[in-house]
Amino acid sequence: MLTRTLAWWRTGLAPDVKLALLLLVGNGLPALLILHTIPDKTADWFVWTVEPVASARLLGVMYANALLLVLYGFLQKTWADVRVVVVLVAYFSVAATIVTFVHLDPFLKHPWFHLAYWLTMYLALVVLAPYVVVRHERAEGGRLPVTSPMGGMARLVALAVVLVGGGLGVSLLVDPALAGSGWPWKLTPLVGRLMGVWFSSLAVAHAWALWDGDWRRGKGLFLQAVPTGLLLAAVPALHAGDMAPAGTPLIAWEVISLGWAAAAALVVLRRRGRATG
Repeated sequence: MLTRTLAWWRTGLAPDVKLALLLLVGNGLPALLILHTIPDKTADWFVWTVEPVASARLLGVMYANALLLVLYGFLQKTWADVRVVVVLVAYFSVAATIVTFVHLDPFLKHPWFHLAYWLTMYLALVVLAPYVVVRHERAEGGRLPVTSPMGGMARLVALAVVLVGGGLGVSLLVDPALAGSGWPWKLTPLVGRLMGVWFSSLAVAHAWALWDGDWRRGKGLFLQAVPTGLLLAAVPALHAGDMAPAGTPLIAWEVISLGWAAAAALVVLRRRGRATG
């Protein structure tokens, strides 16, 4: 077992890339388990009390999305193929850490070691992830040859994520109360800004993929969109009691979530059809 682990560590992706991804697993996996299995018990088990329960479930979707991207990253062999994931991790870790310090009060109401664990993981990523991006981009990145062009439909979906995700993300970061007024359920400022971090990080990653232009290097973003979109669409159904009266926000939530999943699935299926045709 040790021999196989050492062999894995020494081959494929560089060790610092693997370490950055492992740090995200260390932060995301416990959060994922808590927020999906006992989302109504965050007062006892999470790093802060998340209310309402729909918001806890939504944070669980965020961490599921992160772990899907990490899994995809571990399956890659080169920096070129994993860099879009690490760019997302770098942006997310820096922005989420800033949000944590802006909204310390909810964390301080829980045992000190909860916040200590949270900050240890994020501060490590704040240092490591940007370093990894800069180091490997200088050594083996930059503008790489496009061997598999992204294609018009994939570009259109990516552009939609940049515009919708980026616009919503920035709005939530700047004024979570105003942006959250159109949410299907009530958002606290901390959850609102963390959603802003997540949505804007997805926008940054898709913008990177558009700039890069290569389908093979960006396809992980489309693969993760299918389960992520379906999980987002399921949140209102799982927590109907937390929802505001049915109306435009809830309809828009379902349309955007399912539309993103369907569009990404169509892009992936079309690309597979071309590959086998």
